[in-house]
Amino acid sequence: MRKFLAVALSVSLALSSVVTVTSVAFAESKFQITEDQTIAAKLQSFTDIKALFTDKTVLADVQKLYVDKFQTDVKRLDVNIKADDPKIDANITLVLDSAIKGDLQVGQAKQAIDKGLQWYFFFALRDLMSNQVRPALTKGDVAGAKAAFDKVVQIYEGALQPNVVKRDAKYSLNMESLLKTTIELIQKDINENNLNDFNVHRQFLDKTLIKNYTLAAFTYAESIATKAPADQPAAITEAYFFYMPVYTYLRGGSIADANFVKDAFASGDASKIKKDEIQNALHRTMIGKVSEYVKQAFTKLEAGDLQGARGYAAEGNMFLASQEVFLGKEKYAAALEVATKFSNAVDASDLAAAQEYGFQVLEFLVGKDGSSLKIGSKDYQVDGAAFTAENAPFINAESSRTLVPVRVVAQAVYAQVEWVDASKSVVITKDGKKTEIALGSDQVVQNGVVNDKVKLDQPVVIVNGSAFIPLRAVAELFGKRVFYQNGEIIILR
Repeated sequence: MRKFLAVALSVSLALSSVVTVTSVAFAESKFQITEDQTIAAKLQSFTDIKALFTDKTVLADVQKLYVDKFQTDVKRLDVNIKADDPKIDANITLVLDSAIKGDLQVGQAKQAIDKGLQWYFFFALRDLMSNQVRPALTKGDVAGAKAAFDKVVQIYEGALQPNVVKRDAKYSLNMESLLKTTIELIQKDINENNLNDFNVHRQFLDKTLIKNYTLAAFTYAESIATKAPADQPAAITEAYFFYMPVYTYLRGGSIADANFVKDAFASGDASKIKKDEIQNALHRTMIGKVSEYVKQAFTKLEAGDLQGARGYAAEGNMFLASQEVFLGKEKYAAALEVATKFSNAVDASDLAAAQEYGFQVLEFLVGKDGSSLKIGSKDYQVDGAAFTAENAPFINAESSRTLVPVRVVAQAVYAQVEWVDASKSVVITKDGKKTEIALGSDQVVQNGVVNDKVKLDQPVVIVNGSAFIPLRAVAELFGKRVFYQNGEIIILR
């Protein structure tokens, strides 16, 4: 497992010297699988519906084929999507109906069908992994797990792989090689009835495909501004439908940033799609995911749940790998080396080493989106910019809690802060909501109401004229994660 993780992460560093983009929908599988005829029919219909787009496209025919061959199964998957999240059928149908009415271009309908059905196939693949492959293997049903995973491979090769090849060519990546290795290892896991390694390897499959679709959407953030005005609507539609398969997962890293990207593409307005803004937003969503999973890995190790920790470490490392293009080759290579040590420490159930290397992984990311400070130092950084506080953070000898000047914490959580002398309290305002913490009190008052679920384990204190608050408790009130290692502190979303 450890050897594979190092190879799997590092393979994406290799440059693809020559990548030929070809259709593999009905090529002979590279893997030993038994073809499912229902899946084969769906893939054939995918080819057929795309072939309807010619210089004399009849959109009514496109719509009929979509309804006849796809809509029922698309809606089946839509049922499992969270209530407020975008639905595949609603998006495809909206664009098709609007194009038939003449409100949108035929080119936009083409992209809604092509990329919208890729969205469908990706979700079908994930549905098979979660609801058929894994449950079968959990029960020890190797034959059932193998039959279900054969369908996964068939969908990947027939509908998703061509896009992976394109992203590899565009960004000099090697996702296709990683996915090939991953599929072979999952097949081995199934044959050996090895659920533990399967639960790690499936993260490589899932997160590499998320990386693929994120970069596909980013491709258009880079290119839309350079296209002729007549070609921009179709390109924006393509970007939107590439982004939708991963929107929900990236939103878990940063709601605001994920929504920013969605809204930019959904606007249909090329002037709202700026490469640097889209890149920064996508990058921040992924940083949030790494932060989440590194923290979860620590928590699972502390609880003695090695397999849970391995799974979270794999997810964190793969969301780090998703930032390869944004970090750049040199920085990514250095981060990769540390990430491999992190995963090895988790595999060895070495919590101290996992915390050390996990912290080092986050150090590669905090300059882009987060805050870093040191005990005893007035110098700190927020999003890579340097600042100097009036007083330095310190550890209270009595409570063993890290205390930080309130203005530093407020800056780290992007909030406004004031000291109210009349009530001897600190008031932190963020997104129109006020959080009040009184001197010497363990209570947290939010919008005038005492939060009976949260109490501070260290009251506010005044030192050298500055108000100090317990960092972790307050930062977590605002949805931030705090990491500490040898006197250094990182605050991330």
